[in-house]
Amino acid sequence: MHSPHRQNTDRRDNRHPNKPQPRRNSVAFAETAENPTVQALSGRGLERVRNSVDVRRMSQGRGVFDAEIVYGGSTFSLPPKMTDDNMEMQRRSAQVMLTITARDLKDVDPDGGNDPYCVVSVSDASMARQRRWEEIGRTEMLTNTLDPEWATKILMTYYFEEQQRLQFEIFDKQGAHKKRMGVASMLLHEIVGQKYNRKTKSLYEEGKHQGTITVTAEELSEGRQESVYFVVSATDLDRKDFLGKCDPFLKIFRYNEDGTLQLAYRTRYHEQTLNPKWKPFEVHINQLCFGDKDREFLIECYDWDNDGEHDLVGCCTTTVNRLLNGHDKILPLVNEKKASKSKRYADSGKIHFHKVYCWMDFTFLDFITGGTELDFSVAIDFTKSNLPMNEETSLHHYDKHKANQYEIAIASVADICQHYNSSKVFKAYGFGAKIPPDTRVHYNFPLNLETNDCRCLGVDGLLNAYLVAQARVELAGPTDFAPTIRFAARNAAALPDDGSKYSVLLIITDGVITDIEATKEEIVKASTLPLSIIVVGVGYDSFDEMKILDSDNHMLSSHGKYAKRDIVQFVQLRKFLPPHRELSNEDLDEAKAKLAKEVLYEVPGQLTSYMKSKGIYPRSPGSPFEVQPGTPIMASSPRGFGGSNQSSLRGSNAGSHTSSPRSSRRRLPQEPVNELGQMRIC
Repeated sequence: MHSPHRQNTDRRDNRHPNKPQPRRNSVAFAETAENPTVQALSGRGLERVRNSVDVRRMSQGRGVFDAEIVYGGSTFSLPPKMTDDNMEMQRRSAQVMLTITARDLKDVDPDGGNDPYCVVSVSDASMARQRRWEEIGRTEMLTNTLDPEWATKILMTYYFEEQQRLQFEIFDKQGAHKKRMGVASMLLHEIVGQKYNRKTKSLYEEGKHQGTITVTAEELSEGRQESVYFVVSATDLDRKDFLGKCDPFLKIFRYNEDGTLQLAYRTRYHEQTLNPKWKPFEVHINQLCFGDKDREFLIECYDWDNDGEHDLVGCCTTTVNRLLNGHDKILPLVNEKKASKSKRYADSGKIHFHKVYCWMDFTFLDFITGGTELDFSVAIDFTKSNLPMNEETSLHHYDKHKANQYEIAIASVADICQHYNSSKVFKAYGFGAKIPPDTRVHYNFPLNLETNDCRCLGVDGLLNAYLVAQARVELAGPTDFAPTIRFAARNAAALPDDGSKYSVLLIITDGVITDIEATKEEIVKASTLPLSIIVVGVGYDSFDEMKILDSDNHMLSSHGKYAKRDIVQFVQLRKFLPPHRELSNEDLDEAKAKLAKEVLYEVPGQLTSYMKSKGIYPRSPGSPFEVQPGTPIMASSPRGFGGSNQSSLRGSNAGSHTSSPRSSRRRLPQEPVNELGQMRIC
């Protein structure tokens, strides 16, 4: 056992000069070597790096390709090194690699020798209005084949909250000229949301079928980092203060190669307790033990004093592997000074390790690739503050020629989320309304009052259900959120605990919450569940109280208890809609894209923070989940507004749904019956 005597605790890592150091493959240029993608490929077949002769620009804000590499026989174009200002965006995005193949291309070369290559372009919200595409890469040319499998990979940055449409054009090289063989487009969401991250679509040219193209997306790991996650408490600590209490905190040290100690982590102190329970924390494994799980590290417990002269309670040593194997669940905290003075001395308390596990820095895409699906729900505010629906000023006013603000919000968010659920089944319900002839105010009633079923298929199914409720309910109140969040939390708690499902609740409202304290309490309770809550404010109220729920700067609290995670995101729709003027279709599409980008921005981080808190790792791609068969779901739409993909309805019959083999295995929850008898609360 190493002595707990410390020397120069703030000293940086000073490894022994003879100790082997980690080796990184050498590259041609230092600037390129610092590129995160190069670092991700380092040690995995990186062969060479060279300047790119053909410098191509990506879409605005994405940078310039500044290098080209060859990795495992494949060629990549690389974006430049990311600056410190972009680190937050980097954490919420991912570098993906596209692999492209085509089958059954049609012969377009009169000489019979088809030499195909593929050009890939992207169009995002800022480019859609001009119907503009920007090239992000192209494959090599293959000779004399109608079934090409290109080796060149296309690199791009994936953003969950954005609609990134890709265009794939296949050309035949004919001497100094070229002839297009076919074209197809698809959303990046469609690719990464598919099983095995693979999407196949038909190629067309001049309205004629020209074969198929298959695109596979793979995330590039940018040097995953491993941490050790601790849930720790202590019992029966020595009394240190004048009043017989203690203000304990922990300091964790790494043993350096030269015998010195380096501080790896310090907890907050607990006031006036001999039995503290510290908040869960994590320590980077290199900071803890140089990545060696059999290397001892030191834990010291102190009594905090405001003069900085903290008193040592006791210390212990252990290793990561001993903790992982359960050998050191409880360890005595020993004060050597006290032990040397008394033979009867045993210890100064005990430290308890309730949960210890290693955690890789997994990303949102890791879980999506492993089969995690989003369980998406929508809750609509039908309170009186929306104004009578027969008035044009009502936020619920129906106009067959244009969408109201509720429809815009529904379509914007659901259009992205639908790609992350294989069945494309959403739950939709309303709150704060009377349902004639019943005179009571109801919460969590299914929007589709014709079927009394809260489940809807796709974006069109959601919008159809909304219009059914819009035509039949009577606006009432008050604007209580607590019942809706409580019900969503109950649904989230019923999801499998294996990471296969994660709930996203979208609440669309027009006014001030009337039960703010009860709402805060429900959010704090729900912060331990697989749930994210998105609140979109429509209309022109200030929504000051709503902003309290979006705890970006500090954790939400209620009755002295703090939320375990930040699970709420609030956005006002009016930020994206120009006031007092009609919107063109292009304006509307841009507004929807910008709204979706903001409201969904925090979901990837919220999902991964939940998985980390529960120690859930992503599954291997394609691993099946045990689920039960689903049931037919209505999915017709009176106007077809908001559904970007009519094929998602899986058939022309409004009342039937032909499931794919994968979606038919999904379990649909049973809804309980509410006070209206046959109507089911969703």
